[in-house]
Amino acid sequence: MMNREKEKLQQLQRSCLEAGNAATAVKLGQLAEKADSGLTAIAFCGHFSAGKSTLINSLCGKPLLPSSPIPTSANLVSIRSGDAGAEVTRIAGDGKTAGMAERIVQRVPLDELEKYCVNGTDIESVRITYPLPLLGGRGMLLDTPGIDSTDDAHQLATESALHLADVVLYVMDYNHVQSEINFTFAKKMKDWGKPLYLIVNMIDKHREQELPFATYRSGAEQAFRSWGIEPAGMLFVTAKEPAHPHNEWGKLLALIGALLERGDELQQYSLDRSVRFLLDEHAAWLEAEREPERLRLEAELAGDDGAASEELQREYEAKRDELEQAREAPDALTAELRKETAALIENANVTPAVTRDLAHEYLQSRKPGFKVGLFGAAAKTAAEIARRLEAFRRDFAEQVEAQLDWHLRGALKQAAERYGVKSAELAAAIEALGAPVSGEWLAAQVSGAAGFGSDYTLNYSRQIAAELKANTASRRLS
Repeated sequence: MMNREKEKLQQLQRSCLEAGNAATAVKLGQLAEKADSGLTAIAFCGHFSAGKSTLINSLCGKPLLPSSPIPTSANLVSIRSGDAGAEVTRIAGDGKTAGMAERIVQRVPLDELEKYCVNGTDIESVRITYPLPLLGGRGMLLDTPGIDSTDDAHQLATESALHLADVVLYVMDYNHVQSEINFTFAKKMKDWGKPLYLIVNMIDKHREQELPFATYRSGAEQAFRSWGIEPAGMLFVTAKEPAHPHNEWGKLLALIGALLERGDELQQYSLDRSVRFLLDEHAAWLEAEREPERLRLEAELAGDDGAASEELQREYEAKRDELEQAREAPDALTAELRKETAALIENANVTPAVTRDLAHEYLQSRKPGFKVGLFGAAAKTAAEIARRLEAFRRDFAEQVEAQLDWHLRGALKQAAERYGVKSAELAAAIEALGAPVSGEWLAAQVSGAAGFGSDYTLNYSRQIAAELKANTASRRLS
């Protein structure tokens, strides 16, 4: 994760803490840590009886998850590739209600993990590592608490971990696919806007003589469509009978591989969705916290005879405006910086006349038939092309720094000061901002079909300026 994105999350976390909303602050901290890892998180959700843990253990090729369930309070159980072992994070004292209380991390051997988790109601998270070629250094699996129709806390624990998920795989028992709890919970997860795949597990229970598998499959797919749920995919698997004729285990492995290949795209989209969801959650929390005060003010405004005092009216309106500003502040900051940086990027002249002259000289060396000297022509020609390219690259890089990067850094520093953000890490991140210019990139922008005249030099200069500005815009604070 870019330092500026991390700083934004930490700033939001501080805002939640200052308001007293520790629960959302914890989630924002977890989201920052997850995004900083660069790993694509694939979350497994489902009912207790769906065989979720067995499925995950089969994918890993080793029983990494304990046979007995990890307590519901541990709503963050992650598996990633690394040296064999586990880290158990416990909440000290009454941290379960304090939200930001001290946390104690303990390294545990894998074969002792189950013993540590028994009756461990103070456990907040478990991180399991093991050499896993399936994940490599690209991804991690999240095992969320099994949802139980008799205990709303199980569903809440699972939902509270979804801000970390880039993709959700919802696992169902073959015999209980069309249960209302599956439909309602899958619809909640789909509402997050994150990719949702449905996994029908334990298809070894199927009896072809009782019902053709194609009919069963069609019925399961139609049932979810009737609830308005269109998943990204639906797979039918069994870990018990690998050779089952309808087992799509290979497709599941291929799906995980394909998701990890798209990791950067999925992570960026998921981060945006999660931040927006958590900000909405914080706004709702603020409104609920201030509801008693609002009711008190309304009662006082009405008074015994229904007449409102001007002072109470002003107090009421001030509180209402404060809540509205809290809701809009993150979007306002983002919009302001986008507008300001977009204008700076658009107006920057990074290819003045002197730079275009050096570009023209380099482009002439790229014309077919260009040669230097009579003897050892190939080496001398290559050296001359390299010299002209480097002279052009150096000047272009200097123009980018002077006309673009310097102004962007100044704008971001001023924005940080306006919003009271003081951080050595943010200052270092701003100083490190810059649009890199390489000779390879400049050379690659040259068209093989160019005429290499003055008109092409002008078009080429416009092209590299536009491309560099577009790349800068995609990297700027968003």
